[in-house]
Amino acid sequence: MSQIIKRTDYDIIFAGWGASACILLNEMAKTKKLEGKRILILDPDEKQENDKTFCFWAEPSDEIFQDYKSIVSNSWNKIQINNNTAQTISPLKYYHLNSIDLYNLARKIINNYDIEYLKESVLGIYKEDKLFIESDNKIYTSSWVFDGRPPDFSKLDKKDYYISQSFFGYKISLENSTFDSDVYHMMDFRVSQHTATQFIYILPYSKTKALVELTRFGKQILNQNEAEKELEKFIQKNYGKHEILETEKGIIPMSSILPKNEIAKNCINIGTRAGNVKPSTGYAFKNMFKQAKAICSSKDFSVNKVAVNKRFLFYDQLLLIILTVWPSKGRPIFERLFKIKSSHFVLNFLDEKTSIIEDLGMFTKLQVGVFVKALFLWIYWRLKPFLIPLLMVFYVIYNPLSESVSSMSMSSFQLSLLIFGLLVVGIPHGALDHLTGFISNKKKISLKFIMIYLALMVPIFLLWYWFPMLGLIFFLIYSSWHFGQTDMENWQIKSKYIGFVWGIILLGFLLLTHLDELNVVLKALEIQTLSSFKGIDVLCYSLIIFGYIISIYYKKTEWILLVTFLLFSKYINLIFAFGLYFIFHHSRLGWKHLKKSLAISHLKMYLLALPFNIGAIVLFFLFFNNFDLTLGENIAYFFIFLSCVSFPHVISMDVFYKNKS
Repeated sequence: MSQIIKRTDYDIIFAGWGASACILLNEMAKTKKLEGKRILILDPDEKQENDKTFCFWAEPSDEIFQDYKSIVSNSWNKIQINNNTAQTISPLKYYHLNSIDLYNLARKIINNYDIEYLKESVLGIYKEDKLFIESDNKIYTSSWVFDGRPPDFSKLDKKDYYISQSFFGYKISLENSTFDSDVYHMMDFRVSQHTATQFIYILPYSKTKALVELTRFGKQILNQNEAEKELEKFIQKNYGKHEILETEKGIIPMSSILPKNEIAKNCINIGTRAGNVKPSTGYAFKNMFKQAKAICSSKDFSVNKVAVNKRFLFYDQLLLIILTVWPSKGRPIFERLFKIKSSHFVLNFLDEKTSIIEDLGMFTKLQVGVFVKALFLWIYWRLKPFLIPLLMVFYVIYNPLSESVSSMSMSSFQLSLLIFGLLVVGIPHGALDHLTGFISNKKKISLKFIMIYLALMVPIFLLWYWFPMLGLIFFLIYSSWHFGQTDMENWQIKSKYIGFVWGIILLGFLLLTHLDELNVVLKALEIQTLSSFKGIDVLCYSLIIFGYIISIYYKKTEWILLVTFLLFSKYINLIFAFGLYFIFHHSRLGWKHLKKSLAISHLKMYLLALPFNIGAIVLFFLFFNNFDLTLGENIAYFFIFLSCVSFPHVISMDVFYKNKS
């Protein structure tokens, strides 16, 4: 945060003055939530122009229409697809209102209450004793913030299924022909599909005036020049001579994954930022209305989200997959949908009011093959984050049938897997410490960096040499911290103490359930061995139970799978169990976090890691220059080597995560 020059305190601050803020202000006025409150609206735009069009469908008796009928400018009783016969949507009507009328409605509310508007951009929102809102002029404080700023969709994973609804349209006046002013053209696909689903959308305001818009559902944003040519061609062919009165353009994100509110409970996302845009259609007005009612339903705004119907969210995700992977399938799906079902049914389906039986009856009449393929992609997409943990769990459950538990030796498969993992991600993830901002912000390998890095390893080696027991304890402490810190960062849990507890559970259970193997290592290190004691099983399973409790409390599926892996790891040998976690979970996550922060390719990361990869391997062979050692001694000395190398790495990643946050 920049230096505070002046603080101005408010009860409520709106970060952004869009449709969602207007709707929420209207609902707050209606429910008397504005009385006695000092309120600030921050937005760089004064909202003096008609920059958007809002539409929704409802029955005339519905509350949403009753609340906004004073600014509804047009309505339609029928819907037409392509040049097919228009269908009635009675008792529903399709309503239209201009954004300028919505802004003016909000302006009347602003004038009636203690509400200020400032033409300023919100640069950031921070949580301290209160919420701090930083604009380009000042810093304000508030008890509540409603954040309606557009979310940053550039941060979405490129591998996720999301598209944009981009559109460009003309408000035109016809010279000779006329529109049917009772008919709203929802989708007319008689335009080029151009590697994306495209259609013409027509709102006739009168017999001679209408909004004619080209809309694209796709990854690639609609180009204005391309849209102008397509619109001119369509209008000339179907309506003839015309005059262009106004233009309209925009981009609506269509994604089922949105940035989470990570600021505070009293900083509430609204509008697009809250996920109010229906992923499969781009409609948002009704959801913004529903959220406003939810926010105003409780005194302290504790109920501030619209419950997500997971069944319809699943349908939306299937359609997004189809439109992303097979964009040419969009047109035939929509055309068949309106052919087999009435427009009234389709609107009820989009409103999420149909039953599962009705939905199944509809899907069986659509293109079943493409939906089945989309279903398989959806399953893979949903399981992808958990694929490696699932494989780890499967291995430890299956493997006890064929292996001895107490043996220190590993099969050739296990040894090969660990060596492969160490070379691919285990060693490389720790070979990028020069890029973390640790020691130097220049993020380059220098003699100073190498000397400090090696110097940090020396006291750890000496601690092992002089006081092996203290060396072991210290190693377990900073390893628990590091493993927990990486996992908490991955699961976006801000408590460092929970991470440390999780690290203790992990290492504690692994070691206590493998006492025989642990004692072989301790004996080689000349540390007193541990004997089994009464209650050891109770302690071990208490650790597992607590692991399940906190992972379920935080609702982290990957964490639950890791606790399950830990539970069954007692049935495989210690070294392989630890290796599986260290390489295929911990190192993989560390590599992923670095890649995301550095924003470079895997190949470039490997090239940048190469000097330290080679250095680590050279150090390893220097460390083990005496090969006349027993298996236990080799493993024991490997742990010493690992602890020496990992100590500066733990400090480096701690700096990295703190700088990142």
